Amino acid sequence: MIRNQLMVAFRNFRQQKGFTLVNIAGLAISLASVMLIYLYIIDEDGFDRFHPDADNLYILGTHLKKNETEQTSAYAAGAWLKAIQQNFPAVTGGTQLVSLGYPASFRPAGTDNILLSENVFWVTPGFTDLFSFPLLQGNPATVFAKPNAIVLSASVARQLFEATNPIGKTLETSHIYATDNKYIPLIVTGVLADYPKNSHIQPDYLISSGMLRPLMTANNSNWLENWGDNNGYFLTYLRIAPNTDVGKLAGAFNRIVQRNVQKRPASSMEPVIRPLKNVHFDEELGTSYNNSRIASKKYLYIFASTALLVILIASINYMNLATARAIRRAKEIGIRKVMGSNRLQLAGQFLGESLLTTAFALLAAFVLAIILLPVFNGMTGKQFGLLHLLQGRQVGAVLLTTLLVGLLAGSYPALYLSGLLPIQVLKNVRIANSGADRLRKGLIILQYTISMLLLMSTGFMMKQMAFIHQSTLSRTGDQLLSVRWSGMASLSNYLSLKARIQEDPELSVVTLANHLPNQDYFGSLDHTVSFPQLSNQSYTWGGINGDYDLPQAFGLKLITGRPFMHGNTADSAAYLVNESAVKALGLSIDNIVGKRLTIKRSFEDVSQQKEGTVIGVVQDFPYRSVRHVIAPLVISSRPAPDDRIMYVKLPAGKFQEKIAVVESRWKQVLPGIGFDHWFMSEEFGRMYESENRMSDLFKAFSLLSILIASLGLFGLSSYLAERRTKEIGIRKVLGASLPEIMRLLLMPFLSLLVIACALALPVSWLLIHRWLQDFMYQVSMDALVFLISLFVVFFLTLLVVSYETIRAARVNPVKSLRAE
Repeated sequence: MIRNQLMVAFRNFRQQKGFTLVNIAGLAISLASVMLIYLYIIDEDGFDRFHPDADNLYILGTHLKKNETEQTSAYAAGAWLKAIQQNFPAVTGGTQLVSLGYPASFRPAGTDNILLSENVFWVTPGFTDLFSFPLLQGNPATVFAKPNAIVLSASVARQLFEATNPIGKTLETSHIYATDNKYIPLIVTGVLADYPKNSHIQPDYLISSGMLRPLMTANNSNWLENWGDNNGYFLTYLRIAPNTDVGKLAGAFNRIVQRNVQKRPASSMEPVIRPLKNVHFDEELGTSYNNSRIASKKYLYIFASTALLVILIASINYMNLATARAIRRAKEIGIRKVMGSNRLQLAGQFLGESLLTTAFALLAAFVLAIILLPVFNGMTGKQFGLLHLLQGRQVGAVLLTTLLVGLLAGSYPALYLSGLLPIQVLKNVRIANSGADRLRKGLIILQYTISMLLLMSTGFMMKQMAFIHQSTLSRTGDQLLSVRWSGMASLSNYLSLKARIQEDPELSVVTLANHLPNQDYFGSLDHTVSFPQLSNQSYTWGGINGDYDLPQAFGLKLITGRPFMHGNTADSAAYLVNESAVKALGLSIDNIVGKRLTIKRSFEDVSQQKEGTVIGVVQDFPYRSVRHVIAPLVISSRPAPDDRIMYVKLPAGKFQEKIAVVESRWKQVLPGIGFDHWFMSEEFGRMYESENRMSDLFKAFSLLSILIASLGLFGLSSYLAERRTKEIGIRKVLGASLPEIMRLLLMPFLSLLVIACALALPVSWLLIHRWLQDFMYQVSMDALVFLISLFVVFFLTLLVVSYETIRAARVNPVKSLRAE
């Protein structure tokens, strides 16, 4: 029987080649989309799950309360690990990592091959017990036995030592805190296989924490004895026995912490224990470190929903075309019923054809997914390859989806076609099924609604991202080269380097300022500011430090007053403020100039306070993410002592040439210090990585949904035009014009489009409104994007239906009326 059903299926495929190709093409595009979306979802959901016993690994952090603000940090006080291991047997392992924030420089001894990296961790020997440690070279039991031991990732080992064996070789390192900017020798004791990209830590350099002993015990302190009142915070990881009530464990440990930490008014701290496998989606922890690896789970739900919508559109195509062409197979069904076939067998035939169609589509989808992988990798920042498409979880999800799509697409046609009465179809009685007709119209409406929903969402995402990238700093970011300074050299070195760079007349704008835009995990820009001439009140405002050229480099617009002036030594104690600062003081723009202010960083003593005069007001600009409101800001003409990035404005069209010039001057003035650079626009890209990614993917999948829907409309309009061949011929004989015939076939689709518009508009408005709430500064939800989306769908409908209508209308009426 199966052999017979296959023969019938292949015969029908041959007889209805156009119908089959439309279905296979639509399903192939949708299944390829689903494959790629699954790849992304599986990779994101698999973050940090490659470690042995990953389900029992946790991160120990700190929840801080100060006045009315709260923050959860990924760091724990140094004494906590030992205390929790000693008091709770359920904690079966632990390790502490030191991440000092600023990058370290590395070079093989006797060379100037310098690499800079922030992926540097000083670790205790417990690291090898807790985390995946696939050592390619070296002895795992002794790699961290000596305080000057270092383990390199495989990729870094190749960069530094090429094809030679690095074990036992000397690698020199320099760091602003760890080595006081002096190079010290380390011995390479191991080479570690590169961690997967879906790991929240990327250990390119693992150094024995023994190297930091002088730093950790300086000034009569000991980081490992800090309960929370002093220096000494670590990334702390735990292995906890299965079936342990982690909430109770955290509560019991908190009582121990409270007995040992100093009580302070209006502030408190308590430990938090979070599963390691959830860290990637823990946005609270993301504000304290490694923000670029923190994601939002809502985007996974959005991508999964997008996959569902694309699949739904392709399934609708199949159902519509199968039910619409039912009359073509009516006699076949009648004869098969007369010959003894029951309804179940007939339904099995049509479901089998649907599954066979989806199987062919799956093969085409696999080829299409391979072709699209490089483009998809560019959109998502991933590095997927063929092996990822063949991994077990991926294959299982795709096969299950294919099966469900085959059953879904073939379900209604199977039930509808198998229910036709043989006496009607064999007597050529016209098959009329109002239920099938209503379903077909409903599916077209749903298809239109989904397409417009995706288009409208994409339009507003593109508009919001364009708005973000048009901010003052972002506009200048494409030409601003950021060069990491980070306290690696003195201010006098900067002035020498600036003078050398400015010898090139096309590189006249150079400044030294904070790392901007300021991301949440960079550290606070908060300063305590007061205006003695106005009141005794102190304000907590943002503060940016730079030099005299900062306003020009960043393209800041001066509203009143004057900028910093070269040659005017008094301007070393001058300040600019933004519009928000003036509003916070309740003054007019003109009344702020000339006012005296005092300013210090929030953690500094009053003795470190500086005084100066306001000389001008600049227009507000987002120096942080647009998820934050633009706060009052004070701009100083003195670079910060530790947060320093050099910015060089490059002439358009000469980026590579001028970067080479800057690097050559750098090496002349700062030999032995690595040249780490990027464009400020890249920092904005990292800041809005999730939003940019979602916008790009929505653009791609919106286009695919429109393509799939157009294929369905093409097939359906082709069939309807074919079905009304005689009617068109008669109308032409009676004098109907081409526009009239076009209106005849187009109006049913346009009436359905109007209904879909009424459904899509409120749903899309609600979804877009909720997404925009993530941003403090939002684009307006004007009607233009909605109208453009409607026009695109209308135009494509007009284009597709008109093609088939014109083709049918151009047929000679004599041939049309002779057609059976």
